[in-house]
Amino acid sequence: MRERTLTVSQINEYVKGVFEDELILHDLGVEGEIYEYKKTASATFVTLKEKDCLLGCVSFDSVCDFSVGDKVILFGSVSFYERTGKVSFVFRSAKKTGAGDILAEFNALKEKLRGEGLFENKKPLPPYVRKVAIVTAITGAVIHDFIKTVHRKHKFCSVEIYPSAVQGKNAATELTENLRLADKSKPDVVIVARGGGSGDDLSAFNNETLVRAVAACSTPVISAVGHETDFTLCDFAASVRAGTPSMAGELISRINEDFYERILNAAMRIERGALEIFSRKTAVLKRASETVARKSELKFERVRTKVLSSAEHMEKRVNEVVSNREIAVKRSALAIAEKTRNAANKQNERLQKAAAKLDGNNPLRILSMGYAKLTDKRGQPVRYDSVAVGDDFAAVVDGGKLTAKVTEKKEKISVFGGNNGT
Repeated sequence: MRERTLTVSQINEYVKGVFEDELILHDLGVEGEIYEYKKTASATFVTLKEKDCLLGCVSFDSVCDFSVGDKVILFGSVSFYERTGKVSFVFRSAKKTGAGDILAEFNALKEKLRGEGLFENKKPLPPYVRKVAIVTAITGAVIHDFIKTVHRKHKFCSVEIYPSAVQGKNAATELTENLRLADKSKPDVVIVARGGGSGDDLSAFNNETLVRAVAACSTPVISAVGHETDFTLCDFAASVRAGTPSMAGELISRINEDFYERILNAAMRIERGALEIFSRKTAVLKRASETVARKSELKFERVRTKVLSSAEHMEKRVNEVVSNREIAVKRSALAIAEKTRNAANKQNERLQKAAAKLDGNNPLRILSMGYAKLTDKRGQPVRYDSVAVGDDFAAVVDGGKLTAKVTEKKEKISVFGGNNGT
């Protein structure tokens, strides 16, 4: 069997023909809930939702304005666009039939949480931000735009990222877990962020568990979800809502800039106050110093006069005392001189007697009378019983020293006559 091959344009052209030939798809009304709504100068774009099904719709005519959550009936025809291969419902008119289930559920949950006070007692943002924890997707423009915005002026501000899914089945669970982890790290502020998307894309941020976690954070939370026109329940529970992630970065930058400005203004006020105080104190000190100087000059003059007068009086008194003392000193000097002469005469007499006695005991005088001093080889005085015949000894006599030898020993020889025993 030979396979047929068709081009993309051939397939799209055939499908378009099928849609155009199917009369049931023309001139009909489609009922659903406004899930997304956007109006431009040339067209109105609506996404209808019913249960889990979505339908893209467009109108190029002027139709009434819608709000997300409105239940409507759109009148028109199903169309297939060859160029894009997309099925759309082109409507010419519309009729509102009430509020949709999605909006009703959103408002019911919002009022429930509001009644519990979850949107009250919002924590104030800190006056200065040094550490930011951001819970968002690790990929995409959101995180890069945020860091770029913050670090453009405040590179010192650290940013800790807690990567999370921001849409899909597990998004709400991951966002809640990472929000709690971020809160435990004690940052100055926590940011919950994601870029723009459809209502279904942002639905995780309307999750009751996540909203309660935002309200329970001990750290101030900034909600930066979707575009500036998008609102989620996290926006109401957060301390502050920022229209976009970039606006959250601008908000942090503005907080720090305001802090710097306050510090600078305070420093300038302190400087001005210090200068004013210094100027006042200087003026007071100058006046006080001038007063002290004048008083000092007057007091100095009085003291000077008093001192000069006292000096003259003292000079006279001293002269009198010196004159009287001079006479007394002269008398005392004469008496002392007389006593000194008498004492000197007495000392001279005693000295003469002592000299005579000393001269009588002079060894040289004794030697001059014919006596000699005898010593052995060790230099010890010679005694009769300390030498033997044949021993040498030295004799010191008047005029010199002699060396002698013992030739004979005799006992009981008279010192003043008789035979010499040596």
